[in-house]
Amino acid sequence: MSLIRLFDLIKTGIYSGCVAIITDEAPTAHMMNQLSEKSLQHFRSVTVWNLSNEFSEHSLHGNTELLLVYGLEQCLPDSAAIHSARTRLDIRRNSGKFSIMCLDQTTYEKHFCDSKQPFYQFCDSVEEARVTDLTG
Repeated sequence: MSLIRLFDLIKTGIYSGCVAIITDEAPTAHMMNQLSEKSLQHFRSVTVWNLSNEFSEHSLHGNTELLLVYGLEQCLPDSAAIHSARTRLDIRRNSGKFSIMCLDQTTYEKHFCDSKQPFYQFCDSVEEARVTDLTG
């Protein structure tokens, strides 16, 4: 599927306003900046949030239409920061705002597949290889 199709699925609620993109390798700032640039063609405003080195209240409570989240690889699944991030992403979703979380397969399994963790079944996912124009 194309990024445009992915954005449409998020906006129409098929992906409940949030989707996890499972990447082959841990997402980098460069990858997230590329995704941010492409996203600005379809969303009024986009913010990139790196969970591993910042916890910005501004990016979560601002009027940013799309929040691109990465850095879960550096966070323990049951940490206070992850619980807080989950709560704040729920608030965004319930306010009609959108999020895309990017993480590698190992991190996805730790955070999203263990019923004891805060992100368990938080949102649908798509593999990076299925998004035809994600990189490049």
